[in-house]
This record gives sequence, structure tokens and C-alpha cells, in this order.
Amino acid sequence: MNEQQLQELALQAQKQPLGTTGRRIALSKLIDAIYRSQKLIHPYKGQFQGIYEYIYQEALQDLFLYICTNIDKYNPERGKFITWINMLLSRRFFTEAIPKIIGQTNEINIDNSFLDNQENLMFENGENEDNYVSIFHNIRKYIETDPQGIFKEAYIKKYPQVNFQFIAIKRWSGISWKDISDELNIPIPTLSNFYQRTLEKFSGKFRDLFGCQDIS
Repeated sequence: MNEQQLQELALQAQKQPLGTTGRRIALSKLIDAIYRSQKLIHPYKGQFQGIYEYIYQEALQDLFLYICTNIDKYNPERGKFITWINMLLSRRFFTEAIPKIIGQTNEINIDNSFLDNQENLMFENGENEDNYVSIFHNIRKYIETDPQGIFKEAYIKKYPQVNFQFIAIKRWSGISWKDISDELNIPIPTLSNFYQRTLEKFSGKFRDLFGCQDIS
């Protein structure tokens, strides 16, 4: 099942009247095709060792339920169907599934502040989901390597040992604010506010480097 075939099945499901047997059958065919297509991405692969598959399967269940009840929200003029569902899987349902499996409701959250802007850029510039995921990984790699040392130099006042690079890596690895706060003995608001301000500060640089480029 290729992307065009999935697209056609999604549009066919939208054409069926709500609550009819025809729509239920169309949605059933669509979900089965998505599952078998091997077109779904695996967000944050390599993280959450030992429990990743549990999180992923939980996310898939929520994604499929969402598709069945909200298929009409898909707008083909904004992008491909596979792009839309992979965006939902990566940006929403995978992150929402983490606390369901780990059991730390409202604590663990992979930050998407900058990536929110990347989603809009992707649709506006015709980028596909592979480029979107590539953008995320390139940004993360750039922060981890910090070739100019700018991320280590950005630190919390009074806590020079706590820099943006350290916090960003922790957060994008699924570490909760509470755990970071306990480890550093720094209040969560202090950590979170610094992180958000600094992320906003560097967002322009990230966008210039990676935002609209075709990164392989």
C-alpha cells in the first residue's frame, strides 16, 4: 500500500455519511491499510529502552481512534494524508502515551515549542514527514555537539553549571521536569522558564540552519 493509495482511502472515508455502515467499512479498510503500509514513523527511536514498543503501541491505538472519529479534519490542501497522521503520531499521541506507560501523568513531556513552528513550515513549504523528523534529529545533534559552544554558554544565572544544552538533552530524552529539579535542587519554574526563553532565543538560528532545507 503506497502513499497515494492511503490518500485515496482517506478521501473515500470522508465521502461516506457520518454514522453509516459505509463510513465504518471505509474507516476499517483505511486503518488496516495504514497498519500494514509500514509508512508510519517511529518517533524518538532509541529512547525509552525496554518500554518503547509499549509506548508506541499505545500511541497507535490512540491515533487510530482519532482517525476514526476525526477523519474529516484532514485537509488534503495542506498536505499528504501520511504526513498528517505521522505528524499526529509524533507530535501528539506518542508524547501523550509516555505518561500512560511510565505512570508519571502530567510530568513527562517531550518539548515541542520550537517544533510547533516547524510543523507550520513543513506544510507551508511542502516538506514531507521524513524531512520533518530529519530536522528534529539535526537540531538535537547540533545542540549535543554544540560546535560554537553557544549552548553551554547559555546558563541559568546563579547556576552556571546548568546550561541550555544539559537541559535540552534531558528534556528531549523524556526526563520529567520533576526529575531534573530533584537532581539539580532547582525549582521547576526556574528550569522551565529558562529553557523556554533560551529556546525562543535560539529558534531563529535553528530555523535559518534547518527550517526549510532538505536535510538528508
